[in-house]
Amino acid sequence: MSIQQQISSAGSLLSAVDALRNVRALAVMLGALVAGALVWGLGGVLAVNVGFLLALVFFLLGAAVVFYGVNAAGIMIMDEVKGAPSRPIVAAVVTSLATSHRLLLALLLVGAIYLAGLIVLAVVLLICKIPLLGPVLYTVVFPVSVVLAGVAIFALYAVVLPLAAPAVWDGAHTLQAVSRLLAIARSRIVNVLIMMALLSFLVAVVAGFIALIMISGTVVTVGLSAGILDMGGGFMGMMGGGMGGYGGYGGGTGYMAAALIGGGVVYAVAFSLPGMVMLHGSCQVYLSNLQGVDVGGMEAQLRETMDAARRKADDLRAQAAQAAAAAQAAAAEAAAKARAASPAQAPTAAPALPPAVASAAPVDDKPPTLKCVQCGHPYVAGDQFCGNCGQQLAS
Repeated sequence: MSIQQQISSAGSLLSAVDALRNVRALAVMLGALVAGALVWGLGGVLAVNVGFLLALVFFLLGAAVVFYGVNAAGIMIMDEVKGAPSRPIVAAVVTSLATSHRLLLALLLVGAIYLAGLIVLAVVLLICKIPLLGPVLYTVVFPVSVVLAGVAIFALYAVVLPLAAPAVWDGAHTLQAVSRLLAIARSRIVNVLIMMALLSFLVAVVAGFIALIMISGTVVTVGLSAGILDMGGGFMGMMGGGMGGYGGYGGGTGYMAAALIGGGVVYAVAFSLPGMVMLHGSCQVYLSNLQGVDVGGMEAQLRETMDAARRKADDLRAQAAQAAAAAQAAAAEAAAKARAASPAQAPTAAPALPPAVASAAPVDDKPPTLKCVQCGHPYVAGDQFCGNCGQQLAS
């Protein structure tokens, strides 16, 4: 982008004030803020009377109402910035309900990328703990990491956070939105920083003028009301609830309640206007810096990186499953060997006595009185052969 184009893009930010004329988008944003505030208020009442858990549910519900409502207003503003008529309120709300979750997913994906970068930096710093070689490496790692971390932080605050929503409002899905943000951050980060600074200044000026208008009008209205409505004490008379002789809702308290209700509405409308300018300007910054960047190449690179990480995760899961199976098989084999080494003890029969010993056993508890003529081995009457040498014995 040339310098002339940059100046033209920066100058076009002044047209962001035109968002104040988009009444339908303003109505959607205001309705979302009011509805969210009512849900949060109901949650606060339930927190006191019922419990914290139910109040948390209502808090999340109110946040969802505000989130989808603001995104619906942003979709209508994006239509206007692209030169097309803003879509109807119902269509914008339906589109927001169908697509706004992409913004959360895109921010989560960007957060995962930043977390991976921090892990890589931590690993490099661990390598720098090597004795002797570590300090030498750190002389290079330190300045490089300072520059990269600083650029990443600026890209987060100047590109990712303000331009992620316009990317989704432009119709990009999650991966496309992240690819566009990274492509803009790589090629146009300085230009985006300048334009976002100018936009922030413009929003601050609009908010300052609106605050001046609202405060001045409040002072004049309260002063006249105190005199015309006979509420002595000015604004304190409105708050007094009976000061100057008025009591109940017929006096100061009634006027104070009316002032709070009407003033709350008008102040909500007034301070929604700077938000409209911010949304309009963010859409302009996004569209002007998207032109000419290599979004397709960044998306292909990001997809390839994600596929490689997915394959690596699958390989790690497969290796873990194999290791678990091998450990289970080894445990089963060890258990089988242990059972084989210590079998159950079976009852064993008593060893049989040798024939000589058995024949030499006393009968009827009478000691033997005869001996074999061949070997002299004792025997008892009635034996036919010697139990030691087998000699036939005399009967």
